[in-house]
Amino acid sequence: MLFGQVRAAGADTAAVTIPLYDWILNGTGAAFRVEFLVDPLTSVMLLTVTGVALLVVIYSRDYMREHGRPERGYERFFAFLALFVFSMCALVLGGNFLLLYLGWEAVGLCSYLLIGFYYSKPSAAAAAKKAFLVNRVGDFGFGLGILLIYLTFGTLDYASVFEMVRGGITADGLPLAPERVTTIALLLLCGACGKSAQLPLHVWLPDAMEGPSPVSALIHAATMVTAGVYMIARCGAIFTASATAMTAVAVIGGLTALFAATIALVQTDMKRILAYSTISQLGYMFLGIGCFAADSAVFHLFTHAFFKALLFLGAGSVMHAMGGIIDVRRFGGLRKLLPWTFATFLIGSLALSGFPLLSGFFSKDEIIHHALTVHPLLGVVGLLTALLTAFYTFRMVFLAFWGEERVPEGVHAHESGGWMLLPLVVLSLGAVAAGYVGVEWTGKGFHHFLEPVFASTFLAHRPHAAAHTAEAAGFWAEYGLMMLSAGIAIVGIFAAYVFYVKQTWIPGLLKATAPRLYQALWNKWYVDEAYQAGIVEPARSAGRACVGIDDYVVDGLVWLVTAVPRALGYTVRTLQSGFMQGYALTMVTG
Repeated sequence: MLFGQVRAAGADTAAVTIPLYDWILNGTGAAFRVEFLVDPLTSVMLLTVTGVALLVVIYSRDYMREHGRPERGYERFFAFLALFVFSMCALVLGGNFLLLYLGWEAVGLCSYLLIGFYYSKPSAAAAAKKAFLVNRVGDFGFGLGILLIYLTFGTLDYASVFEMVRGGITADGLPLAPERVTTIALLLLCGACGKSAQLPLHVWLPDAMEGPSPVSALIHAATMVTAGVYMIARCGAIFTASATAMTAVAVIGGLTALFAATIALVQTDMKRILAYSTISQLGYMFLGIGCFAADSAVFHLFTHAFFKALLFLGAGSVMHAMGGIIDVRRFGGLRKLLPWTFATFLIGSLALSGFPLLSGFFSKDEIIHHALTVHPLLGVVGLLTALLTAFYTFRMVFLAFWGEERVPEGVHAHESGGWMLLPLVVLSLGAVAAGYVGVEWTGKGFHHFLEPVFASTFLAHRPHAAAHTAEAAGFWAEYGLMMLSAGIAIVGIFAAYVFYVKQTWIPGLLKATAPRLYQALWNKWYVDEAYQAGIVEPARSAGRACVGIDDYVVDGLVWLVTAVPRALGYTVRTLQSGFMQGYALTMVTG
């Protein structure tokens, strides 16, 4: 309803502000107001969040009943899930930075509850704690950024803040220092890196796979990890005012996309492979925003929600059939045993790989095009990442669904029920068709719909020289990159087919040829180990030192203060023995 209302309103009235009530008052009026902002960006996010959430809930109806022991709480799961979706909607709808922050923190809390849903499992409890703590690092910078916004502009209202940023003034009417804007943008970027699992705060997301598969689908496709992308897109006026911040967003996105793709090459857990693919795809979105293509980044967010939710739910269906086992080394040849799961999973994998005419092809190609225009080196990184994405995605597909039929001993492989397959079919249709929303058949496509949001920010700063070059170059400038992207996807898929279907000895040879590289990839470039050695262990040592100081210095001083009077009392007490002979002897000896 909101989507249609804003769409019908036209560009002049595309943003609708709905004030609810004044929350925190000061002497001059409302300082903080609870209000909703509905514009094209909000509509896209709401449609994505609620649409995917509905399908996840339908899927969870049977999945959680069959995979949850009584103590794991069927009702508790849906309560947490509903709170998660509510928090994300509040984050998206909020009309100021205060509501954004409240929704931001609520989403983090819900992720902790859902990742650690199987709290009796030590690895799940540890993963939930890790996600919570890593996000606290990013949220600390995010909170400082919002505080600095209030100190600089005297308000947290989006419209007022963005207007002052564009005008280059502060709340006092003084010129706005560029360094101040850069500082605010970089602090906000810290929060985005934490929520969207970008370097160097990406380490929590792969471990989040300890939660139920529907939770993974919701986190990776539509809720928590997209919050960082949404926030930067919403704060376009702040980020585009700082060239340093925009470059930082692009560099972090490009490096994260390639970094995560390399790790996914050797992983064997299906959900972990998909987790690193999520980190990589989010890197594409950051790269797009950093190259002033926020509309393309949001378009990729939209298409990614369909095929990534499909893949995670498909992995859950495989896990359901394999008795909870998700390691691709322990099963194979499932395409005949699980025909519906295989067909839908194949569609999602093709979309993720950027196969021609599927949704991922259109959205990813746009980002790479803008990256080659603004940051050519990062554009090349995007092309290389696209090749790796197609390869590791179909490595997973061929290992799980091709070859001889292999299932773990004692497992009766079976297709999922209708309530679990229905969301897979719907999402597969989205994975095929969602990309065509961005094709401007009549000049009124997805990007035109988002234009009122980004016209004065990202679109106004986007380099236009390449557009004239493309127009002059004709066919090859317009379609050459598209054909190159399609060729890269096909080459990656074919390479995976050769490595894991036809010539299965090649991976073993490569592993033996470069064992150190393989171990580095298997151990995720040792980032977790570096954090453990450089942060966790020193923090534990400092904690133990503080305990020692508390026990032996602070408590020791308290003990000493009481020990001296006790010792004196004991000495005096010995003189008062009650024997007359002792008193007489003391008097004689003086």
